[in-house]
Amino acid sequence: MDKMESATSETTLTYSSEHTKSSEIISEASSKDSRDNIKIRSSFISSSLFFIKISIWFFGYSVVQGATAAFAIPYQVSILRPEDKTYWNGILPISGMFINLLITPIFGYISDHTKTPFGRRRPYLLVGTMIMIIFLCLEATFDQPYHSIGGFIIVCSGYQLGQGIAGGAFSGIIPDVVHPSQSGIASGWLGVGFSLGLLIGTILFGTLLEVKNVIHTWYLYGATIAFLGISALITICTMHEDSNDEWSFDGSLPSFFKSLHLPSSIYFNFYWVLITRFFNTLGIYMIFSFLLYFATDIIGQTNLMTNSYIIVVLVMCSIPASIAGGYLADFYSTKLLVYISSGIQVVAIALLITISFNPSFAGLLILSGFLGVGYGAYQCVDWALALHSLPNKTIGKDMGIWHISFIAPTVVAPAITGSILQATQITLENGTKISSQYGYAIVFGISSFWFLLATIFIYPMKISAIPKNCSRKDQQQQTNNQQSQNQQQLQPTNNGADLNNHNNGKENPIIEPV
Repeated sequence: MDKMESATSETTLTYSSEHTKSSEIISEASSKDSRDNIKIRSSFISSSLFFIKISIWFFGYSVVQGATAAFAIPYQVSILRPEDKTYWNGILPISGMFINLLITPIFGYISDHTKTPFGRRRPYLLVGTMIMIIFLCLEATFDQPYHSIGGFIIVCSGYQLGQGIAGGAFSGIIPDVVHPSQSGIASGWLGVGFSLGLLIGTILFGTLLEVKNVIHTWYLYGATIAFLGISALITICTMHEDSNDEWSFDGSLPSFFKSLHLPSSIYFNFYWVLITRFFNTLGIYMIFSFLLYFATDIIGQTNLMTNSYIIVVLVMCSIPASIAGGYLADFYSTKLLVYISSGIQVVAIALLITISFNPSFAGLLILSGFLGVGYGAYQCVDWALALHSLPNKTIGKDMGIWHISFIAPTVVAPAITGSILQATQITLENGTKISSQYGYAIVFGISSFWFLLATIFIYPMKISAIPKNCSRKDQQQQTNNQQSQNQQQLQPTNNGADLNNHNNGKENPIIEPV
């Protein structure tokens, strides 16, 4: 009995003795259970509104992606370097993505160890978004043939710097406020937000870039900046985070580099998530930013508004797949959703090879819709796979590393596609060089292979599904019981010392975002 009392007193030291040591002990003891203490939202309406709210910034970011990465940037490249547009469209993202690769995990780590009156994620979300907006304004100025392609690359790299800061912080918000049992649903709603953003960005491109046969880049970029700014403002003002009275940072450079070591005993599943996501993203971005060129050079469709229908159809088909898949992933097998989604994408991309040799805009739209179903189904489990496989203590940094598996293939894929299309160009009678059918057939074949690898590499993962006979009400009751047990185990024992003193004044360890 004396030994038990002694052990208890060591883990609940008061401020007057060893506050720092006590905080570390309590943090270690509770880090594994902190996500289990998050409230489960069982009401469909209230939970849906909550998941929509936490997806708002991601929606604004995807509006920018849909308008610029898929259409505006390739179009601007075709203005700046019309003769070798496919090559430069593949080269352009490389420098910016390398910056993003470095910045995202760094700011994920920094936000993990930051405490402010405004929460630990939102300050970096604000700073990163402001940088993104500044460089989007600069991107809009590159709309004439005499403008520098090098300058355009530098400006696009600056945007990626801001995105890395904001994205690194945002990656930690979801695990901060979403219960593990609802990770699939949250991932599904993020997929919906991303898909809707792509849809709106595509519509903005089709309606605002070219007005009465005059190019207006400022119309398009101004609209995307408005969506990004407003969505960031809503997130920053409405997102609830644990806050502190003072600003503090308890990280260090040595601890950051030490945290980059991910032991396989803990991160076994996470490694397979990284590999799977890398190949799935590689397959998508082999074709994503080249669909405009495929429609104009191979299909023969030169109307910008009509070409935007490709992404519209893809997104419209991905939205219901994301919503349905998110709920199914939490009740059935997350891995099964990956098998199905990757399989659909393999078939859709492979069939695009036939469109290369038998051009049909209607056929392209049908396959775009089919691809959208697979894409949406994968998006719904994308975040869930990572959240199910990570410990909670350094979730921001770990999600930043996870983000690398998305950013890295967006660097590699366009470079591969651009090089293939450049090498297989043909010259028309008027001297114009365009990509050949054989070039696109090779690209689509390689893309299908990446999706196939994504399907194979998910197999070694060991992730259990929620029991089918376990309702949300049962999960809520189980969580409440676990919370009570955790609080009893951490009751103060020395001189009435309150556990709240070791938690910087937080009265309730249960996170209940409004």
